[in-house]
Amino acid sequence: MSGEEKKETPGAPAAPPPEAPVRRPSLVRNLISLSGAVIMFVALANILFLFLVESVGGRSRPYLGIFAYMVFPTVLVLGLLLVPVGMLLERRRRRKLAPGLAALPRIDFNNPHHRNVFGVFASMIIVFLLLSAVGSYRAYEFTDSVGFCGQLCHNVMNPEFTAYSAS
Repeated sequence: MSGEEKKETPGAPAAPPPEAPVRRPSLVRNLISLSGAVIMFVALANILFLFLVESVGGRSRPYLGIFAYMVFPTVLVLGLLLVPVGMLLERRRRRKLAPGLAALPRIDFNNPHHRNVFGVFASMIIVFLLLSAVGSYRAYEFTDSVGFCGQLCHNVMNPEFTAYSAS
């Protein structure tokens, strides 16, 4: 036997294992944040589906453009905003239950988990901003199109649109 091994005496109770640090559930695990995440993913799926329909379809569909470039992106941003609002409310609820809880979360970039979470978060923000810029340009381009003006916006100007289409 080596000197590092301990002899246990028969009948003596075993030493309890060292306690693992208590890990609280994530702040995202609340009804508001999870609802925001679901709204966000459904809106994103609808946007991607409508982009696919628009790119495959040959004819102009003005109502499809309104949903793809205006309605669903607004719903997406609403879902994105609900996630941190739910986290903030959950943090306040936890502070009421445990008054010793720190007012702000601790972010330590020496901790690999914190670094990874920050990297993913920063990457997602950059991707979201790039997609928002492209989507905003496409929305502007859509509202400036003949299909939007003649078929959707100015329905009363149908004779003029018909004349324009025939020319």
